[in-house]
Amino acid sequence: MNTKDSNQDEFEQYRLELAQAVDVVDKNLQAEKENRKYIDFSSYPLEQLKKEVRRVVQEVTGIHEMAEIELSVPPPHIPGDFALGGFGLAKQLRENPNVLANKIAKGIGEDQTIFIEKASVVGAFVNLEVRQKIFYQNILANIFELGDHYGESNVNAGLVALIDYSAPNIAKPLGVGHLRSTIIGQALAKIYHATGYSVIRDNHLGDWGTQFGSLIYAYQQWGDEKKVAENPIKELKNLYVQFHYFAEEHPEVKDKARELFARLEKKDPKLVALWKRFRDLSIKDFERIYHRLGIKFDTNIGESYFVEQADRIVDEYLAKGLARKDEASAAVVVDQMGGIPSFLLRKQDGSSLYLTRDLATLRFRIKTFQPDVILYVVGNEQSLNFQQLFELSRRAGYLPDNVTAKHIGFGMVLRDGKKMSTRQGTVIELEDLMSQSVQKSKEILLQKNPDLDPGELEKISEIVGIGAIVYNDLHQSRMQNISFDWEKMLDFESKSAVYLQYSYVRINSMLKKFVEVYGQINFNNLAKQLFSFTNRSEFDLARKLALFPEAVLRAQQANSPHLICVYLEELSQLFNAFYGEISILKTEDKQLRESRLALSNGVALVIKKGLALLSIAVPEKM
Repeated sequence: MNTKDSNQDEFEQYRLELAQAVDVVDKNLQAEKENRKYIDFSSYPLEQLKKEVRRVVQEVTGIHEMAEIELSVPPPHIPGDFALGGFGLAKQLRENPNVLANKIAKGIGEDQTIFIEKASVVGAFVNLEVRQKIFYQNILANIFELGDHYGESNVNAGLVALIDYSAPNIAKPLGVGHLRSTIIGQALAKIYHATGYSVIRDNHLGDWGTQFGSLIYAYQQWGDEKKVAENPIKELKNLYVQFHYFAEEHPEVKDKARELFARLEKKDPKLVALWKRFRDLSIKDFERIYHRLGIKFDTNIGESYFVEQADRIVDEYLAKGLARKDEASAAVVVDQMGGIPSFLLRKQDGSSLYLTRDLATLRFRIKTFQPDVILYVVGNEQSLNFQQLFELSRRAGYLPDNVTAKHIGFGMVLRDGKKMSTRQGTVIELEDLMSQSVQKSKEILLQKNPDLDPGELEKISEIVGIGAIVYNDLHQSRMQNISFDWEKMLDFESKSAVYLQYSYVRINSMLKKFVEVYGQINFNNLAKQLFSFTNRSEFDLARKLALFPEAVLRAQQANSPHLICVYLEELSQLFNAFYGEISILKTEDKQLRESRLALSNGVALVIKKGLALLSIAVPEKM
């Protein structure tokens, strides 16, 4: 067998491995569809309350086809636990909102409701006061019954979402620039799964393209095998940066790099061997970092897998009249589509493009996995690329109307107010950032608790340090740019992962002290009894717990993990206000004491669950 054949076999082996990975995903999807047990969203106490309100509204108005009932939390000076705004419904009925609100309040007063004590009107708002012992007992009983599954639902049961995220380029260390796609994509994968979706987590590796011509040229000219063997990814990155500095003085090398990539596409045996080595070394390095972040992908199908399919797709588009060959350059062009300007599908040297391979990838995903939703978690700067991808795929019939494809854009990670660049050598490596965050966490933890066991200190600082990085990305709208402010990221007082983790640890510590003083308590049994609350802060906290399933669903529907961060911060603020106001362990009345403890434990469970949806762990002590 000659060398060319052996390298062709190497490509075939690569394709076989990916085909096997796809088979595993298919089997897992099928098993989940057959065995997964879902939590009925309508069974949550808040949804049952909405159902009661909806029934009364339907009886009062005679309208049975209406939008979902939305309940808000009224301001502190307004009596009531929840408020129903009547503006939308009044507009639909062409009725005065205040008059309609009074009709609804009267209907509630005359109805035999389980959860609603009474209703009053302020302007166009119907303010509802719940039967507190029944409603809040149901909330806590629900939390203890479901445990780690509280907040999950069946809203999207039976649907499949494929989420494309992280997608680093091989032969480079994972940089902070890939941090956002990785963290946002992972959070969305967990949030989508929590609302009933079966999720395929796809790491679409950048393992093809003209940059590999640049890297191969640099390796052939300046590569030191000893350095590559000692620290492969760092050395490959240095070679790539060196090429671009050299190209500024010698622009003719860019043509040589393009020639090398064209040869790679034609499966030149020596270049294939180099490419395969770069790829294997890179994946090994990526997996080490992903493990630290608690991330595992279902598939790692790179762009290289779709090169040949991309060529065929270009030919199909030409045959369908969706593209044309430019007579002057021989490049394949797609003319303007609506508001989308014309663009290339194939270069004049015959090389494929990102977009071409994306078209082939999209077609493969739909045929292979039959997803209902495909999310591309990629920076805002790629917006035009996805407009081209989706529009052209629709016109070709590759993207059916029943499949939703969305670009989940996000802002940049800035360094000194500027975008980072591998070419300019200004990228912060993700591993360096993680190590820096862990070290800073260790220093802060030692200040807080100098007696921490060294082994525990290492474990806790890893949890806190990684959590700080993840939360710094997710706690604000993904559309905003982010930077790193260590003082804010590791603030024990507010708006940080460590603030939420500390709230959890505080409750954990209180539970342990309770056991020392009063003995073990079975929260599931306690939940079957009537709870006893006396303070407004207790009712506010219990009400906030009832809103968690809705917060998870809203985050999924809006593709916005920061909504869970906002919820958790508000929950923790309410708890810490309650904790500062009331001494649970010194509460004399047994029923009230245990009710307050159960409420606190419910808060701890929801904080832990909410952070888990963001891929942030909680320590048991700090």
